[in-house]
Amino acid sequence: MDAAELEPLVSVIIDNFNYARFICAAIDSALAQTYAPIEVIVVDDGSTDNSRDVISSYGSRVSAVFKSNGGHASAFNAGFRASRGSIVIFLDADDALLPSAVEEVVRAWHPGTAKAQFVLAHVDADGHALGAIVPFSPGQMLDGDIRASILDAGGYVGVPTSGNAFARTVLDRLLPLSESQWRQAADTSLEIIAPFLGDVISLRKTLGCYRVHEANHGMLGDDLDPRKLRVKIIIDLQREWALSEFASRSGFTIPCDWAAREPAHLKYRLASLRIDPAHHPLLDDRPTRLMLMGLKSTWRNAGYNLKSKVFHTVWFPLAALLPQAAAVKIVRFGLLPGRRPAKIPAASAEQLLSDS
Repeated sequence: MDAAELEPLVSVIIDNFNYARFICAAIDSALAQTYAPIEVIVVDDGSTDNSRDVISSYGSRVSAVFKSNGGHASAFNAGFRASRGSIVIFLDADDALLPSAVEEVVRAWHPGTAKAQFVLAHVDADGHALGAIVPFSPGQMLDGDIRASILDAGGYVGVPTSGNAFARTVLDRLLPLSESQWRQAADTSLEIIAPFLGDVISLRKTLGCYRVHEANHGMLGDDLDPRKLRVKIIIDLQREWALSEFASRSGFTIPCDWAAREPAHLKYRLASLRIDPAHHPLLDDRPTRLMLMGLKSTWRNAGYNLKSKVFHTVWFPLAALLPQAAAVKIVRFGLLPGRRPAKIPAASAEQLLSDS
């Protein structure tokens, strides 16, 4: 094994749009990694705040890419074109990495790896720990060849953008992404297809921070914004389409209504229907039908442990059949698991960000 294989160049690509108040923490965390060699690339996607001044202040310590606004996929595509690393991490500008994150990823990496994923601690807008993690149950994160499980379960337990590292050979096959289709949530396309191109490594330890704030598109928020629920449903269906397109090019098929095999997707649909039925995006959905589909998907999904299966067996009927006011309370409890105590202790977010 040559030196390049022992110490691969890792690219941390930070995608930013109007996050000047957060981006210093992201850049500083990337520059403070205990691993070398590493390159830090910052893509500003047409920000209208003072992001570009903040990025420019880092000088030659980062490679800056300034472009007009094009959305999430556009920023991914531009950052990847500017990168050289054999392992690539896309870090959202409002998130941060622990100092050892890249070192841990490289240590676990082996030939044939498509992606590695790791746990993120929830922090608030000021960087204070919220006492929760994503994913909520790290023990259910899978390793190795997980293709059969993905097809059977409608997905797998994964993490948002900043908790993933991809092999360049994989991204060479998946990028550039369609910039019109993936203006947001571009990571979901990469995360669902990458396991079909190699092994998955799951590091069940906290190696980064996921910031929860009012402008975060990935979090539902305490008010369970029905618009965000609809976006999540549409993104799940886009993800199904992306996997189906890849499957057709690669000589395999995915099950009919693949997304509906994942209980979380059906929870979003049932929640949207009960909270704001007038604007629900799928006209054929009915509460009872979604309940039955949810119960079936829960008990056939091998990624759910017994406790999760029991919880969802109670949740789906209550969310579907109770009067709307009571159902909304049940929906809230079922869709905001991060508000419950984390199963493993998350490191102090304040310390993580100050150390970075």
